[in-house]
Amino acid sequence: MSHAPNHPWLESDKTRMAMSLDQDRLGHAPMICGPVGLGKTALADWLARRLLCLSPAGKDPCGECPSCRMIDAGTHPDQFRVGIPEDKREIPVDSIRELTDSLQLTPSIGTRRLGLIEPAEAMNRNAANALLKTLEEPHPGAWLILVSHQPGRLPATVRSRCQIFTVRPPVPSVGREWLRGLCPDASDDELVEALDLSAGAPLAARALLEEGQLDFGHAVLDGLIGIADGEAIHRILDDRWVESGLQTWCWLALWCSVFMRHSLELEGQLRYGERKLPSNLDPACLARLWEQALSGTALSRGNARQDLLLGRWLLEWQRMC
Repeated sequence: MSHAPNHPWLESDKTRMAMSLDQDRLGHAPMICGPVGLGKTALADWLARRLLCLSPAGKDPCGECPSCRMIDAGTHPDQFRVGIPEDKREIPVDSIRELTDSLQLTPSIGTRRLGLIEPAEAMNRNAANALLKTLEEPHPGAWLILVSHQPGRLPATVRSRCQIFTVRPPVPSVGREWLRGLCPDASDDELVEALDLSAGAPLAARALLEEGQLDFGHAVLDGLIGIADGEAIHRILDDRWVESGLQTWCWLALWCSVFMRHSLELEGQLRYGERKLPSNLDPACLARLWEQALSGTALSRGNARQDLLLGRWLLEWQRMC
């Protein structure tokens, strides 16, 4: 029985990792990197199963041994996961110290203990420093898997001690076929648009299609175009923008990236489908608004007034246009 993720574009990555493991060329701290929406977590979960499985079936974990069954039940005594605590915005040093202490104990099943950190770039400086000793001098049988969406945010001292595996988007036809099987009601144009907006990441595209996000994203784009054409901000900034603050900020960042791409690569009239995009936008100003929108995604999880934050951002957009 295989627990391989149903993501066909990951098969070559799995084969490469399994071969490295079987040939003793897989480092004790693989780091799986790449944009959001490519299945990096699924790949990390598969690798964790493969490392802890007692009877691998070829390149895949068997799915039947005591180790695999305990992973299924979430009760494996030798697997430890570290993420951002619910009441935090980063991974604190205490979480990493607890993990490294656990990895030094004798395995309860098999010969390995394994920690999985995601997202690795969320470790604060002290947490990253606390991980260094384990990276430099791993305890026998101790493995670490790091998942990172933005590896550049990690200290070079951490990156240099990991074996990097970069997951890349599949060719468009593979992404479209995968999406078509999961989103049969979506049109071909919607499949193409969702993949384009997601930079080719199928899981991110699926979220847009399944959660009705495309319609909301189009509404945000129409609002930005309306403000650029002279409409008043208070007529654009409605309750849905405020109530769906996280989604709104994500779309604002996404449309800024689209505007930047068009302003840098295209000449003449800029269009997105049937929509005429604002022209003569300053890429540097767009980059600043993009960064502010990304910051807004973090603030949306707190108690800040979303109407005021969004209104201030839209004022900046209005001035630029």
